[in-house]
Amino acid sequence: MKVKKIILGRKVSIKDVVNVSRYNYSIEFSEEYINRVNKCRRYVDKFSRDGQAIYGITTGLGDNCDKFINEEDREIIQRNTILSHTCSVGEPLEKECVRAMMFVMLVHFGTGHTGIRLETLERIKILLNNDITPFVPKHGSVGYLCLEAHIGEVIIGEGKVYYKDELLLTKEVYKKLNLKPIVLSSKEGLTIVSGTTSVTALTALAVYDSITIAKTGDISGSLSLEVLKGTLMAMDDRLMQVRPHEDQRYTADNIRNILSGSQIIEKYKGCRVQDALSIRCMPQLHGAAKKLIKDSMKTVEIELNSSVDNPLIFDGENDDGTAVMGCNADGSYVGMAADTMAIAVTNLAKMSERRIDRLINRHVSGLPAFLNKDAGLNNGLMIVQYAAAGILGEMRIAAHPATIDNVPTCADQEDYVSMGYNAALKAYECVKLSKYIFAIELICGTQALDFYDGLKPSPATKRVYDTIRKVVFPIVTDINLHPCIENVAELVKNQKIIECVENVVGKLIF
Repeated sequence: MKVKKIILGRKVSIKDVVNVSRYNYSIEFSEEYINRVNKCRRYVDKFSRDGQAIYGITTGLGDNCDKFINEEDREIIQRNTILSHTCSVGEPLEKECVRAMMFVMLVHFGTGHTGIRLETLERIKILLNNDITPFVPKHGSVGYLCLEAHIGEVIIGEGKVYYKDELLLTKEVYKKLNLKPIVLSSKEGLTIVSGTTSVTALTALAVYDSITIAKTGDISGSLSLEVLKGTLMAMDDRLMQVRPHEDQRYTADNIRNILSGSQIIEKYKGCRVQDALSIRCMPQLHGAAKKLIKDSMKTVEIELNSSVDNPLIFDGENDDGTAVMGCNADGSYVGMAADTMAIAVTNLAKMSERRIDRLINRHVSGLPAFLNKDAGLNNGLMIVQYAAAGILGEMRIAAHPATIDNVPTCADQEDYVSMGYNAALKAYECVKLSKYIFAIELICGTQALDFYDGLKPSPATKRVYDTIRKVVFPIVTDINLHPCIENVAELVKNQKIIECVENVVGKLIF
């Protein structure tokens, strides 16, 4: 089978991050990438020899920026920079998150403005291409530094890595593969721990999955509308035209297309004057959430293709180069995008949980209590709504913005920090949790369809029904529901629910 690869040197996308982190695409460097890395490195070597005071090249870091470092000591300080920053704690980040970080490092460090050596970038590439994943504890970052250092210690031959499903000392794996530790040179330790690596990587994964969640929400919401005998009046395009938010209109289009051809919708047309807001307001809330997700996606894709180190190196007069000190390493753009995305996805889940409640609540659904033919003896789907409510509670906590926080660090040299990593981590976790709520709604909607003998659902929702019935059989007596929810959540994450609908109605608009 042909190995899928990404050649760095061009613009990259969020999809590229996902392909490398999740699907093990290999990495190659283009000639352009190699040339710009080598050119920038020559400038750094010259700065180092000349002894000009340049942050992180000839000086210490943080509050030590006024301490000059002799040339013979610069390899020592780069190694010390990595080791002193390995302070993150707790359980490890998921493998896909660490792989995403390493890919973002290759993209950011290879812009031709950081001065890192090609040899060091090659090591990161070798780690990725050989599925060697550093052990990176997930807690303890204000927006950069600590998590990145745990990848850095693997580059220099320290720390631990996952290799062939085992957690091993890096030294052992290097010995097996005949790899030597990298000895970092001027500025390289700083570059590795600086920037927006972890913030960008985790937010990119969260953005990708939030798009999946938003499309799935249109599908699960359509199914709920159908089995609750809802009306499509609230999806009328005339309403959308006079409030011209495009994402609102696209959501209504999606729902009408998904429910086209439904005998259930046709039979119960005019059954009620109007539906509850969790049904009637889908274009408005889903649309607003999609807009925030799209704004976040734009921010992340700009950040992916940015130079975010400090200092950054530029061409100067007479091919000398110049170092400019500032703070492109700040994580506010992506951190705020992550905060916003957590709010968007939590709102989508909030509405889904309300639809779940209506599906199982006989007082409003017109369906058997808890979608159960033998109520009393069996609880049916009573408790899945409890689970959804509990998960939503976690998400609401995560939706509180992290980037408004501030704790000064480094003896007040860094008196402001973005807290972008905390925002990215909770956005990633929030999106991961949300798939369970939509899985529960899909299970309930599918179960409800079994009470419509003789009436055909729409071709699209019938396809959803068939897809879910492959992993969850009709629930007649009480069973262990955990594997049912996990199985459908996996269908949601892997876009199988979206695929089965798009095979009927064409591509859903996002």
